[in-house]
Amino acid sequence: MPGAKREFSPSTSWRPLTQVAEGTVALLRDSNVPADDQALLKALGLVPDRRLVVCKTGAPWIVEVLGARIGLSESIAELLLVEPIDEPLGRP
Repeated sequence: MPGAKREFSPSTSWRPLTQVAEGTVALLRDSNVPADDQALLKALGLVPDRRLVVCKTGAPWIVEVLGARIGLSESIAELLLVEPIDEPLGRP
């Protein structure tokens, strides 16, 4: 059901964006956002398997995607499931 909160087992590395720390590099894996919002997220580059960097936690959540910074509300950030990856934060 879109918008419903999921429970996560400790064995999975996927978690809501709101559960990762500032500076984390992650892959967007899935989302529970309503269909209308999914189209907007896609237009912003937030699609499955996209690499992102958490630049700021808390409202608004700021993530870097494809070199652009995007502000997300807490309610949307809660619905984005990410997988933190072990990658250096160095810039090219």
